[in-house]
Amino acid sequence: MSRKRTKQKKQQAIKMDGFRFPHQLLEELRQFQDQQHIQVPASSYAVLLTVLQQIHVERNSQGKVLEYNLAHWARTLHMAYSTMHAGREFLIRHGFLYEEILPSGMPAFVLRNYKEYTTPELTQGHELNYFIVPHTLFQTNIIAELVRTANPEAFELLFSLLNQFRHGVAKLRNTGELSFIEQTRNMSTLKEKLGKRAKAVREMLTLFEAIFEIELVGVQVRGKQLWVRQVKFRLKEECVKENTDEFEVQPLLAAFQENLLYILDGLKIRYKARDLFDIMISFKQEVVNVVKYIINEEGDPSYSYRDSWLETFFYSCLSRFEQHMKEQKEPFTFRTSIGAYFRTIFRRNLPHAVQQIPHPLIHDAKVLEYTAKEHIPKLHLLTM
Repeated sequence: MSRKRTKQKKQQAIKMDGFRFPHQLLEELRQFQDQQHIQVPASSYAVLLTVLQQIHVERNSQGKVLEYNLAHWARTLHMAYSTMHAGREFLIRHGFLYEEILPSGMPAFVLRNYKEYTTPELTQGHELNYFIVPHTLFQTNIIAELVRTANPEAFELLFSLLNQFRHGVAKLRNTGELSFIEQTRNMSTLKEKLGKRAKAVREMLTLFEAIFEIELVGVQVRGKQLWVRQVKFRLKEECVKENTDEFEVQPLLAAFQENLLYILDGLKIRYKARDLFDIMISFKQEVVNVVKYIINEEGDPSYSYRDSWLETFFYSCLSRFEQHMKEQKEPFTFRTSIGAYFRTIFRRNLPHAVQQIPHPLIHDAKVLEYTAKEHIPKLHLLTM
């Protein structure tokens, strides 16, 4: 079982509010178009975005979606099912998406190479990178209109802008600074990339105003025509959010869930995306929330000791679960749910495990929690 440790880094105050689009996937789409001389259709970009969003919802680090429903997404985006189906078939036909039967017997759609896109040790020299597609995109008519007008080049412009904005957002201290970061495109470049006349480009920009503040620069009226030299793009507030992961546990939980997937698949246990969510919520509530105030020794206010302890505890519980399942002579049935079963495991093993934490760290954590919350810390009740 591989175990990934999370590198400590400075907390990012503002971040994009959305789901990941691996940069390497975008590169592979570009290479496909260059080598095969085939344009990825707008409907396929639409389907790809819905698959990536579903991967985010199901929190599946292997790029497998168990509950993907094309009809649901067609209704959500106000698009014809036949159009979405054609977009999905293109991705399947050219190997970007395929269907797989999991060891549990359940079908899943799999985004090719997603695991390599998101796992550092498997990228073979590729930079592990991604940009964020804002959730609010699905609340606009941008996707439907770009598909209706058969405009895949506009999807590619959108991806390019979001890719560049990600780095600027990482440096912001609050949403009020959003206007400080912008991307500029020459109108001549937009006309060339989009294969449109200036009027059609301006119409497309009007569509993009749902998520971008757009400023036309160097505007001139020549005769009866409007000339624009440059276009400036700025993100709207709806695309970002404050980073509320105060105790820096989300990357850690994501790594744990990836290994949980391997165990459940290896045991051929039938599970739904909700089951994975319930297990990780149980772990966060029963364990992480108890020890989250533990920091390293004085002079090192980081969480490396706590994270190492959480890692050891989680995999210890997972190993016990795996061993118990393998010892069953008859198919095992969960009395209530998988999440509830794991909650019991975490709760049962926690009291003994916290006794292994050095007393000074326990004491300091209690003081920090009591100072912040003014209630008796759960850690105190376990170590009396």
